[in-house]
Amino acid sequence: MTLRNTETHWGWPSKLLHWLTAVLVLIQIPLGFYAEEIKLSPLKLDLFVWHKSIGILILLLAIERLLWRMTGTIPKTPDASSLQRRLAQLAHATLYGLMIALPISGWIITSAANIPTKLFWLIELPAITGPDEALKSLAAEVHEVCVFLLIAILVAHIGAALRHHFILRDSILKRMWF
Repeated sequence: MTLRNTETHWGWPSKLLHWLTAVLVLIQIPLGFYAEEIKLSPLKLDLFVWHKSIGILILLLAIERLLWRMTGTIPKTPDASSLQRRLAQLAHATLYGLMIALPISGWIITSAANIPTKLFWLIELPAITGPDEALKSLAAEVHEVCVFLLIAILVAHIGAALRHHFILRDSILKRMWF
């Protein structure tokens, strides 16, 4: 396994960051929906601590991924049309944007609601805004729209990876696997 990305393969840090982020996002989505649906209880409060904590982890991983990606090579997409390349670039850029926008909008929601954001019950993050009901509502709407956009992009991303693997039988999925 190589450390750095090459023209044809992703390095192990890129793979590790990709799959760790993927697992956290796939936990985060149902966790958020479930926490939102249940009635106010200690369980709901605990689920939101998990949800906020995982969201901040995803934010940190997204930033690390972007920094790693900017300092290295990005493997070329084999045998793809310019339209496919542009769509893949747009999907990836949107995924990165959403992995940043969702945690920040969630943080704004809790800050504007005057609710502390604690990472795993240990570290209290500073509020990034003062109490503001209008801002809380706006951030909640942005958060919700971003979640559904994330789900749509993830379905397309996973579908494209599976299409490459099972139908086109190329190396796109294999080169991101360990």
